[in-house]
Amino acid sequence: MTVILFVFAALVCLYTFINLSFLPKLSEPLVPSSLAICIPLRNEERNVEKLIHSLRQALHPNMHVYLYEDRSTDRTRELLVRLVGKENQFTIIDGLDLPPGWAGKVHACHQLAQATHEEYLLFLDADITLAADTVPRLYATLQKEQAVFLSGFPSFPVPTFLGKCLIPMQHVLIAQHLPIAFRKVKHPAFAAANGMVVLVERHAYEQVGGHQAIQMALVDDLELCRTFKQNAFTTTLVDVAPYVSCDMYATNRDVWQGFLKNVFRGMNDSYIAGSYFLLFYLIQAAALPLVFFFPSIWTLGAFLLMMIARYRIDRKAMISRAWFWHPVASILYVVLLATAMIRRLKKREISWKGRTYS
Repeated sequence: MTVILFVFAALVCLYTFINLSFLPKLSEPLVPSSLAICIPLRNEERNVEKLIHSLRQALHPNMHVYLYEDRSTDRTRELLVRLVGKENQFTIIDGLDLPPGWAGKVHACHQLAQATHEEYLLFLDADITLAADTVPRLYATLQKEQAVFLSGFPSFPVPTFLGKCLIPMQHVLIAQHLPIAFRKVKHPAFAAANGMVVLVERHAYEQVGGHQAIQMALVDDLELCRTFKQNAFTTTLVDVAPYVSCDMYATNRDVWQGFLKNVFRGMNDSYIAGSYFLLFYLIQAAALPLVFFFPSIWTLGAFLLMMIARYRIDRKAMISRAWFWHPVASILYVVLLATAMIRRLKKREISWKGRTYS
C-alpha cells in the first residue's frame, strides 16, 4: 500500500511539473485599438479605492473603464463618484433591479457589455490589482494564442487561515487536473477560466450570445468559456499571476461561503466528478499521518513529492507561505466539497451578497 502511495505521489508530481510548463506567459505589450474594461461592483467599498488607483496606472490610450454599481447597500457608489467623478476614461453605470432568472454577476456583466461599443471587452472583478502594462500584455497574448477568449488565475494575498488553505487550491486544481497543453481544444470538457480576468473579442462574444446565454450561471466564468467552445471558438488559459493579483475575501467566513457556492457547481454538479476529487485529495491528505504512523522511505517519499508539487504550483502562482499548509488544505477542500455535494443533494439555497439562488 505504501508503495502504491509513493507511485501515486510521483505521478502527481511529475504531471504537475510537465503540465505547468505548457501554461503560456503573457506576451510583450501591444496596445489594442479599442478596449473596454468592464467591472461589476456590489458591496465593494473595501476594494474601490485600491481598484481605481490600480486602473489609473494601468490605462492606456483607446481604453475606457465601465463601472457597474449593482445596487450596493454600502458606500460603493459614494466612493466611485468621489474617486472618478467625471473623468474621461471612466463611466459609472447605475445598476438595475435584478430580473427573475438571472444571477447577479451575470446580469451585471450583460449590462456592461450592452453599454460598451469597444472591439474588445476585459471583464475584471472589483478586488483585482493590475500591473501597469497588464492590459496590453493580455491583448497581445490573445492575439498570439489566436483565441477570442482569454482568462487566467491571478496571484492571491492570503491573510486569513481559510484563505491560505483554500484560495490557492484554485491553482492546484488547474495544475493537477486540467491538461493545459489542450487548453485550446474546442470541446467543453477542456474549458477552464477565472471570472476575475476574462478578455473577449466582441464579435465572437456577441455571436455566442454573451452573458445572456448563461443567465443563471453561478460559475459564470466556466459556463461562458464552455459556451465559446460549444460554438467552435478558440479559448485559452494563460499565466497572469505575475501581473494580476486578487484580494478575494476579507474573512474566513467569506472564504468558506464564497467557495461553497462554486466548488461543486464548477463540476457541473456531477457526483462522479465530485467523488473523484474527494478521493484524489483524501489520498494527498493521508500522506502526512501515514508518515507518522507508518514511517518508511515510501511514505516519507510520497509526502515529500506531494509537497514539492505543491511548492512548484505556489511558486508559479506567486503565492508565498501557503504550500506548507497543503495537508490541511487538502482536508479542508474535501470537507468543503463534501458539504457542497450534500447541500446540492438536499437542494439547499445558496446566498451571496444579499441574494439567494435556488
